[in-house]
Amino acid sequence: MMSLVNRRLVLGVVLFITVLMVVGPCQAQDTAFLSPDYLAMQGRWVRTDAPYVIELRYGKSNALKAAYFNPRPIHVEKTETAQKNGLQYVMIQLQDVNYEGSVYLLNYNRDQDALKGIYIHGQSGQRFEVSFSRQGSL
Repeated sequence: MMSLVNRRLVLGVVLFITVLMVVGPCQAQDTAFLSPDYLAMQGRWVRTDAPYVIELRYGKSNALKAAYFNPRPIHVEKTETAQKNGLQYVMIQLQDVNYEGSVYLLNYNRDQDALKGIYIHGQSGQRFEVSFSRQGSL
């Protein structure tokens, strides 16, 4: 029988995948076509409850790429973005020692200039509400 934590993990991942299926990942050809909120997500973000850092930036393909530090670099397997009802979402999947299958599901809060959402630890299935504040520009 699946534990409540594992059910919530599955539900959170299914919800994000559903959003991606409905609206699709952001695949603009030029940053001029990206919303101001997508562009505003670029930068260095520090988790408010721990010294974990996410760096978000757009590469040459205009896809948002994430780097994660705890405090050393942790391999980011995948970064996906989506937009729904005026909100910008980012999913960051980690794949490294002690982080296998760990996922951040975050949305950008423009009013607070913050990233908020959940972190799901891949090995234990534990789920944590998290918030990141902007540390500075890249």
